[in-house]
Amino acid sequence: MDLPEFPPRMFTLGEEPDAIRSISYHSDDTKLFKALCDCLTADEYEDLKASKLGVFIKFKELDFGWTSRLVHFMLSFQLDIKKKFEFWSLVVSQPVRFSLIEFEYLTGLNCDYIKDLENPRCEVTTEMAAFWEKMRVDIDTGPSIDQITEAFYNCDEWSRDDRMRLGYLAIYAGYIEGKKFSSATSASLARLVMDLEKFENYPWGRVAFKVLMDSLKAKDLTQTGYTVDGFIQVLQVWAYYALPELGANYGSPVPNRPSPLLLAYKGGKRQRKFFKAAINKQTIVKNFVQKDFDEMFPKWDGDVDDPAADNIIKVMFNDPGWEWTMECWPVTGTRKVVKMEVIPVKNEVSPVKSESVVKEESSRPRKKARKGSSVSAEKPAAGSEGQQIEKTLKDISDAINLGFGTCLKELKLLADRIEAVEKKVGITNRGGSSDDRQLTTTSNPPKPVDEPRSESVNGAKAGQKEAKEPSLTTEPSSSRELCLVSPADDLPSEDPSLLILDKQVSTASDLLVEEARRQTKKETALVNLRKKCVRERKLAPTQQTPFKGNSTAKQIIPNKQVGGGYDPFAPIDKMKSKELTAWVQKDPSYKLPLKKKSRRCRSRFYQVLRTPLEWLTDHWRASYPDFKSDAPDANGLGRRLPGGAWNYHAGLIPSFCQSKKVWGVDVDDIYAPVNFKNQHWFAIWISIPKRHIVVWDSIVSHISPEELDEVMEPFVTMVPYLLVECALSDEQKVQYTLEPYTYARQTVGVPQCRAGDCGPFTLKYIECHALGIEFPTAFDKKHGKTIREKMALDIFRELPKCHEWENQDNDENLATLGDVNRVRIG
Repeated sequence: MDLPEFPPRMFTLGEEPDAIRSISYHSDDTKLFKALCDCLTADEYEDLKASKLGVFIKFKELDFGWTSRLVHFMLSFQLDIKKKFEFWSLVVSQPVRFSLIEFEYLTGLNCDYIKDLENPRCEVTTEMAAFWEKMRVDIDTGPSIDQITEAFYNCDEWSRDDRMRLGYLAIYAGYIEGKKFSSATSASLARLVMDLEKFENYPWGRVAFKVLMDSLKAKDLTQTGYTVDGFIQVLQVWAYYALPELGANYGSPVPNRPSPLLLAYKGGKRQRKFFKAAINKQTIVKNFVQKDFDEMFPKWDGDVDDPAADNIIKVMFNDPGWEWTMECWPVTGTRKVVKMEVIPVKNEVSPVKSESVVKEESSRPRKKARKGSSVSAEKPAAGSEGQQIEKTLKDISDAINLGFGTCLKELKLLADRIEAVEKKVGITNRGGSSDDRQLTTTSNPPKPVDEPRSESVNGAKAGQKEAKEPSLTTEPSSSRELCLVSPADDLPSEDPSLLILDKQVSTASDLLVEEARRQTKKETALVNLRKKCVRERKLAPTQQTPFKGNSTAKQIIPNKQVGGGYDPFAPIDKMKSKELTAWVQKDPSYKLPLKKKSRRCRSRFYQVLRTPLEWLTDHWRASYPDFKSDAPDANGLGRRLPGGAWNYHAGLIPSFCQSKKVWGVDVDDIYAPVNFKNQHWFAIWISIPKRHIVVWDSIVSHISPEELDEVMEPFVTMVPYLLVECALSDEQKVQYTLEPYTYARQTVGVPQCRAGDCGPFTLKYIECHALGIEFPTAFDKKHGKTIREKMALDIFRELPKCHEWENQDNDENLATLGDVNRVRIG
């Protein structure tokens, strides 16, 4: 019977990477746990321990013994699979699985599926800002382990809820994320702690598993040492579970086998040198935690299909008597490792490579191997090897000295030849500069050389791309050019000669120069053509008033050179920021919760503008179902358009600052921010002449291709319809068709940002693209915070009362969406 396809080994049998150094980790921090115990009351500590996340505190109380070698060997026995969120290890011939199912079984944590797992939506409230300030943490980031530890010793006067929040954050940062002590945690996940019940019921098991797998999949196991993020101790307990005999002998089982299984072992370090042999002697193996077949494949967003890995489960479900043999697994692995040979010389050993690696070695300096290390395969005699190494080093030293001597001689010879050429040709300095050379006429020019591919002084072939040389000038009437060449084999002289090249024959470099000239002339002609264009693009009233003297608006005129005076990412004016804050605090409704503030009060407007995750809502796509369901006339027109559509087309919105430029007549390019389910913003660029829409998304993983098709359908359909329906004349109407536009999501050159910064990114990317300014290749939290504040300050400086105009045009247009008031323009 033919075997189904199974994944190959990651490393060749018998050549798995050795456990040279211990695996490092940041979870289970002693200082953090001590601070938690010292600063919480006994009741608070017990409540935290009894919660759904209390398993981590119980695990800490076990004083679990970490065994790095056992975990490393289980990882080195891996199969090379494509899936991101599981791995298989091979114990002799038995495959053993570690997936979300095993993690849930071992820890007892909530591992339910939830969309946007790492980016939950959480409103930034005044209470949250106050709590973050107590912890001395930036509101745009999550607290680090160091910050939480410090906050514990400052929480004596905090409320009970705030101390419980700090305890939950300690579990989240110290065990679930388990990153470097000074690294900030995810802000969107940490903010959930403001609702204690919601925080406790969140699927933290799935989050912890994802953090661990993301880190493990990125590690190079061939390195002498590596650090893993997340709760890596669970892998040791998994090894005890999958290999029951090994767990009984080395795992220090706890009596009565407490639940969950994470608490059933105390670990240990006994006989750690023999773990590899002990693993290979196991006869009883639990391949996986068994559930119904439909539940054996956990759902993950963005995972990769791997039929070969799935076949392992399928054959065991389809054939209960299936037996695994070594024939199922080829011996050869997909990766190679460095084999280290230790040679003792004068009581010291130095590693010598005997085999190359696929991946680069770590730049971290390796420690000298200890005497008797298992890395050494054999120990040759120290005396003979020492003499051989000493002789080799002497030979290398002699070769280096000889090479340097040869180089000096060549340089001197080259200098003498250049000097002889200058004397013979008559090169003189012009203007006192050694870089500007002038070629004078020689009395006895050499006879032409018939060899067209003679070598030049620098060894380059004539006709190929040459190195940059000082410019040489000849007589303008001459149709021939002098070129310095080395003497041909049949010439007796050792001095360089002159090669006369015919200018009538174009070389490769001549063709490149000519192409550059042609391109320059073409660009100049296009510039002149644009200047003579009938449609002279001017500064619209949108930028003229009320934005008087605004430096941003002045850069939008394409007929003038765009200067470097405007910086979209300039630092904010801190004095102006304080002035804005003081002005907003004078609002009578300043202290009210955001939901209770009036719609157009100034404190609400600027709070939304300056706060992450509190951005605009979308109106255009909300009207698409009415448009789609409305039957057209015989010409395909007469459908219901969104309220105010004609005003957008004619440039009459916003009413307080009208441009009066018509789409397709005065406007070729349209930029718009698009909202996705009130969770995410991205930018689009609509090109009317190209009938194409470009999508710029700062968090590509947030919207699947299928969802993006649904989001973009109103734009690709309604924009061409609007141009035909709202055309001012029949001549303009025939220029357009009702055929939908095309669209594409651009990923190259669009940096990815964190959740909460998509709104500022969208507006700033549109601004930079419209002005022709290059956008930064990286977009971090500092950019988002600065952009929000800078927008608020610019609006406050130019239009301090703009909050009174918020959405006023759309309010007036809502009535046009009714059944009676339809937009029928033609």
